[in-house]
Amino acid sequence: MEQETLFTASKWQILQLLAERSLSPIELAAESSTSVANVSQQLRLLEMAGLVKSERIPNRDRGQPRILYSLAGNHSFLISTSNDFVQKKLFKLSNYNKVILRIWFYEKPELHYYLEKAFWNIEEHLPKIDAIALDESKQEVSMVLFTRDDKLAPKAITIKGPDGTTRKVNFTTVHPDTPGKAIAKAPLFQIYDPGSIIPGMNTPSSTDGGKK
Repeated sequence: MEQETLFTASKWQILQLLAERSLSPIELAAESSTSVANVSQQLRLLEMAGLVKSERIPNRDRGQPRILYSLAGNHSFLISTSNDFVQKKLFKLSNYNKVILRIWFYEKPELHYYLEKAFWNIEEHLPKIDAIALDESKQEVSMVLFTRDDKLAPKAITIKGPDGTTRKVNFTTVHPDTPGKAIAKAPLFQIYDPGSIIPGMNTPSSTDGGKK
C-alpha cells in the first residue's frame, strides 16, 4: 500500500482519536460520525501497515470478546522537499526523535535551535525524567523537568545561535507526584510525557490540532 493512502482524512481522524485512548470500532464510529463498517475497513488497513493494534477484551456484560484498538507504537511519516534532497519515509521513533519532533512542531521557529541545544544538555538524563514541558508564561525560555532528581539539570544555560544571537534557557525541576500550583496552572507546551504523568496538563497550544 502506498504510504500516502494511510493518511487520508478518515484514517488520520482514527489515529488522532487513538492517540488519546484505546477505542472499539463502535466507539470510533460514534466519535467520527461514520459507520462501523467504514471504520472497520480503515482499521484493517492501518493494522496491516503496523500503525494500530487490536486486543480482545472479555466483555462481562454480554459474554462476548470485545476488540479494542490502540496505536501500535511511535511512528512518523516524513517528507523532505529541500533543494538537494527529496525523499519520504515512515520512521519508527525513539524517545529522542519524539522530543525533537515536538520541538520542530512548536510554532516559534526562532526558538527551535535553542530548544534542541537545551535538550542535548539533558538528553543523557532522559531515563530519570518523567516529562518535559515549556512554561509559556515566562518571557525567557523555560524548560520544566518532572523528575525525582532535583539536581539533575543546571539552573540555566546560555546558548549562542548560528547568527551569533544568545538566549538564556532556564530549567525548573518539579517532582512528578507533587507539581507546584504555579506550574500546574501555567500554560505548558508538552515536549515529552510518555507516561502521561501530568493529569490536566494543557495540551500543546501551539501545535496543529492540540493533540498529544
